[in-house]
Amino acid sequence: MTGGAVLQFEWFVDWLRGLPQWVFNIIEVIRGIIYGIYDWLWVVINLLWTLVIDNIFFLFKAVIFPGLIFVVMGLIFFVWFTRKLWGRIQMRRGPMHMGKYGGVQLFADAIKLISKEIIIPDKAHRWAYRFLPSLLLVVVLVPFAFIPWDTVWFIADLSVSLVLVFAFLAAVPVIALLAGWISGSKYSLIGGFRAANNQFAAEIPMIMSSVGPAMLAGSLSIMGIALAQSSVWFIFLLPINFATFLTASIISVGVFPFDAPVADSEIIFGWRTEFSGVYFTLTYFAEFAEQMLYSALMVTFFFGGFYGVPWLPGAVNFIIKFLIMLFVFVTVSSSFHRLRQDQIVRYCWKYLLPLSMLNVIIAMLAIVYVPGLALLLVGG
Repeated sequence: MTGGAVLQFEWFVDWLRGLPQWVFNIIEVIRGIIYGIYDWLWVVINLLWTLVIDNIFFLFKAVIFPGLIFVVMGLIFFVWFTRKLWGRIQMRRGPMHMGKYGGVQLFADAIKLISKEIIIPDKAHRWAYRFLPSLLLVVVLVPFAFIPWDTVWFIADLSVSLVLVFAFLAAVPVIALLAGWISGSKYSLIGGFRAANNQFAAEIPMIMSSVGPAMLAGSLSIMGIALAQSSVWFIFLLPINFATFLTASIISVGVFPFDAPVADSEIIFGWRTEFSGVYFTLTYFAEFAEQMLYSALMVTFFFGGFYGVPWLPGAVNFIIKFLIMLFVFVTVSSSFHRLRQDQIVRYCWKYLLPLSMLNVIIAMLAIVYVPGLALLLVGG
């Protein structure tokens, strides 16, 4: 064997010896690429899954429960419940012809109202006439997003949600006044002024009544106020504030006995006089939705929110207290004689406002001077 052949043979032997390492290195590179692709896909899948699940859950809460569909179904039930309860209080049967116990009477009335001809007065501002009823309903429905039905079942929890809720509600008297003005009727305009007068007079006592729960909870978040009542409900510490809030909310909605702006014995039908068909239906639903909103706020501020029976889910506790509060709202609003317009305003400024401030001062003194009360509240 020649020297060249020996060198070629040794090179071939060395190549054979390095072949396993070379194959191993290739396998390591391929494995690294595969693991890199796998890790990248896993990160992308986790990110997409998180985004999809979070968005689906948020959309479910926003649309189904406790979102729009739940509120609308609750609104339908509350209209029927109010009419049946008013019937019993007035010693009559209430709705009974359409459906079981009159359960679909509201749908029949809604179809009738929507199918009616929409008559826009010649002197009305047509675009505002069409726009304001929808805006009123939206303004009343949006604050439901801040109601904590449970620690999970809520749509939005902001540090200043209490302020935002009253900011939305402050637009209601403005819309009522504008609705009376754009109708082009002097009767509607007078009714708009009277409705705004009622609501402006009731708003300050209502806001002052909510200062007490916010102060005891140390938070302007509605969720924070509910969480602060895990040890003691604020109704036991702020009973006067509850009474003033309930009364101010009835005045703000403008239902009996504080319905002078839209009462039958007053100026026609107030700021709603010129609204017909679907536009009247929207204002009608907005009134009931506002009653539901105030009932939910009272449950959150004074009755522990979602705290209650330990073995029931928080949302169930809230709904039970919510239904009871709706019953109280309707019963109280149907148990007194109607007040005049001047009596309503004087009642708000002379009685509700001082009483709401008095309970806040008493609560402040109790936190400072009653031993253990502050620790009990912080425990929430």
